[in-house]
Amino acid sequence: MAHPQEQQPPRKPKRREQLEVYCLGNLKKYLQETTLHGLKYLVDNSLNGWEKLFFLAAFVICCITVIHLISNIYAKWESTPVIIGISPHPTPILKIPLPALTLCNMNQAMYSKVANYTKGSREYAALQYLCHSDIFNDPQTQNLEEFKNNSLELAEFIIAHSQPCSRMLVACQLSSVDVNCSELFREVVTDEGLCCAFNTLHPRFLYKGKSVERSITDNYRTLNDLIHGPDLVPIDWNPETGYPTKLPPKYYPRPTYGTGISLGVSVMLNADVDEYYCSSSSGAGFKVNLGSPVDRPLISEGGVAVPLGSETRFRIDAQLTESSPAIRSINRRRRRCVFLDEQQLVFYRYYTKTHCENECLSAFLIEHCGCIPYYLPVIYDNATFCNISRLFCIEKAKLTQNPAGRCMSRCHTPCVDLTFMPDAFSSPLAMHNYTIQSEILTNLPKEEVQRNIAVIHFYYRESVINAELKNVYIGFTEFLSNTGGILGLFMGFSFISIAEIVYFSLLRPIFKFVVPEKDRNSAVITQVRAAPKHRHQQIIKALKDEEDDDEEEPEQADTYNNSSNNNNNKNYRNALGKQLSSAAAVAASHHHHHPHQQLDSWLHEYLNTCVTTANIAVAAAVLALTFIKVACE
Repeated sequence: MAHPQEQQPPRKPKRREQLEVYCLGNLKKYLQETTLHGLKYLVDNSLNGWEKLFFLAAFVICCITVIHLISNIYAKWESTPVIIGISPHPTPILKIPLPALTLCNMNQAMYSKVANYTKGSREYAALQYLCHSDIFNDPQTQNLEEFKNNSLELAEFIIAHSQPCSRMLVACQLSSVDVNCSELFREVVTDEGLCCAFNTLHPRFLYKGKSVERSITDNYRTLNDLIHGPDLVPIDWNPETGYPTKLPPKYYPRPTYGTGISLGVSVMLNADVDEYYCSSSSGAGFKVNLGSPVDRPLISEGGVAVPLGSETRFRIDAQLTESSPAIRSINRRRRRCVFLDEQQLVFYRYYTKTHCENECLSAFLIEHCGCIPYYLPVIYDNATFCNISRLFCIEKAKLTQNPAGRCMSRCHTPCVDLTFMPDAFSSPLAMHNYTIQSEILTNLPKEEVQRNIAVIHFYYRESVINAELKNVYIGFTEFLSNTGGILGLFMGFSFISIAEIVYFSLLRPIFKFVVPEKDRNSAVITQVRAAPKHRHQQIIKALKDEEDDDEEEPEQADTYNNSSNNNNNKNYRNALGKQLSSAAAVAASHHHHHPHQQLDSWLHEYLNTCVTTANIAVAAAVLALTFIKVACE
């Protein structure tokens, strides 16, 4: 007799299979509830496949368009991180100093002092270098005795044989007041030779530590040259911080007092043409350089020539560059400027592009030749100035390896800077009719004045400066608004969308699989007991609806899993329903006796749920903002 085949119990689904079923259901739930436009149609059972495909294609096209537009915004921000505009607040020229002036006679050596040097002597070799002779371009020259073992220091030779400022400066005026020229100018050694400098920072503010004593580029003839007058106090100044709050009655760098020639600086210069041995250019005259008091430029490359027998007016326009603090967050290589506290130099106290280039050039020449020219900064304690015998290496390195070009590309401009743009106008001098009167000129014939004398005026043209302001082209706020507008227009995206993604991808699975099931059941029963009477049936109905949804999910899994899941879910729902019914009855009777207490309890639970959800959304928004900001930087 055949025994009926015993029915095998349904196989318990594996953990992976349960996870796959849950993920599909969770994804469907997300697509139904998300605020992103168009996704809910993908799981709408009332639409056929072609209609769903249409909305899927529309969503994909919107995503591609959004990526393209946002990439354009990022490319524009990457290529132009800083934009230069006009500052809304004009700066009065009373808040800035007069420009630093450097006046140089083109004569490299006084004839009366070098006439006795014969060819083949050490001094004659130094003169060949100062007169820019092509002899240093000839490799055979370095084998000559006067060049091979010549240890003559050029800086000392220049100071001893050049025209001093006391002979070059005939008369000076400051704001139409006659002033002793020795109180305005001091002697400095530059690449153009011995020059006279006005309104530059005191060396202790310009250089670092022992560099002041070691710097031959600021070799003063007497100690009085450091004082600049008995009552004149040197102060510290830079373009970023400006003048100190408390100022002495007389100080330098000197400020300006207004516009026009009457409130500027006027000087009368004597070239002493009869003492010309050789010129740094093709004729006689002077070279003038205007710059910031903190800057020490190279005169031979940027000096403006002033002819003799003429009255020249330098009408100056100051250009102030300011920078918003917001650009500090941008990399220096991208914004292409440097704040004073961001890069420290070895020799100079304040960063300027010229100072950076000079130190870079010094480091290059020390590496290749073991010494530096007399006009460059001493960046190492053991560095030495080049004597005549080492100048061949210097000239060869400059010609073959172009160190100046390399240094220019490595050094950026300051983010806050003060520069001067002069317009020069010259007219011939008329006999005995000068703006600056001098007893010396009254005894000179007209021809002598036209051969040796030059009058120069320096003055500001405008009373205010419209500064240039460097600011971020696209900041974090602008980037957020631009991208947010595009995302909202095409996709309906917002920070709530991020919170939804975090919830459905992270929090909901945690509540499902990590939180113990008995805690969830007790929480539901507690909510039913604490709820008012009319909420009982709503909660039970919601559980039944969830049961109906669970009956639809097994369609996506295997057949043998469906029966097991359905049976387990039904048994669980029936048991839970009985508990809920009894809990509802108890809660109803309890609610009948204590309505206000039960209402307060339900409100408390509801508010706690709202607060928790809000905290999650805020945390997700903060994380998203932080991620976007880091990505932008």
